[in-house]
Amino acid sequence: MTPPPDEGRLGDQLPPRPTPPPGGPAPERDPHSPLRNALPEFDGIRELDSSPPKVWTYLYLLTFLASLWLWFAYPAWPWFGGATRGYFEWSSRAELSRAVEQAEAGAPPIARRFAAASWDEINADPELRGYGAAAGRGLFGENCAPCHGIDGRGNLGFPNLTDGDWLWGGTPEAIEQTLHVGIRWAASPDTRTSLMPGFGAQRMLEQRQVLDLVEWVRAASGQEHDAAAAARAAPAFLENCASCHGEDARGNQEMGAPNLTDAVWLYGGGRKEIYESLWHGRGGVMPAFAGRLSEDMIRKLVLHLRSLGE
Repeated sequence: MTPPPDEGRLGDQLPPRPTPPPGGPAPERDPHSPLRNALPEFDGIRELDSSPPKVWTYLYLLTFLASLWLWFAYPAWPWFGGATRGYFEWSSRAELSRAVEQAEAGAPPIARRFAAASWDEINADPELRGYGAAAGRGLFGENCAPCHGIDGRGNLGFPNLTDGDWLWGGTPEAIEQTLHVGIRWAASPDTRTSLMPGFGAQRMLEQRQVLDLVEWVRAASGQEHDAAAAARAAPAFLENCASCHGEDARGNQEMGAPNLTDAVWLYGGGRKEIYESLWHGRGGVMPAFAGRLSEDMIRKLVLHLRSLGE
């Protein structure tokens, strides 16, 4: 048995003894407790600082050795050319590829048919079209709905995808290309590019000419307008706008120029909104999904987009 500590020699290393209650027994120190926690006993309650069970020590040692093994077996340590590869040369990208291969191997027959079909075959097969549109609904909600709305009806500056009016064309191939490269997306070298210039801000036209053009655009779209101002603006339209929108103002899908004769407006068809577009210009952006979505996913998304207008 360990002898009790010599309080005279240890001095203030021991905690002070509490004052015992009047008439109570003198307190006794636990000889088995370390000095840092050597508290006395009162009223039959003894506070001990016993060592933890040895099984805990074994567990701590086991987890330490396991961490060393993980550092050795898997990528863990950053290095100049990247992380260490580890004994098994495991990577999350390779694991993802294996998971995709397993998923494709277990895919239903219609999924394999869809992946192998051309656009002509898909358009001729209602089952494939229905499958693709249904599969693309989730992709739309995850990638497109934040801008275009969950119902695809868009918002100010974000096109309505249900009206059948397409800036860059509404064929499956055209929509697929737009999704691939994006619109004015700097990270995509082949992105769709067109730009509505700011005729006023860039001092290409005077304010009076811009105001007259507002009336011309309203007249072309069948809205209430000032006929005299619209007539004055006709030469300015031919000189500055017809090269993109066409002399008949019906737009050009190859250039992403909108039709000015219908009731579809991306930024609004009121006088104030048209004036802002003419004066400051417009240039919205849509991200490119090539690399973010697989080819199969993009085709399914195309079919869902086309189904919104049906």
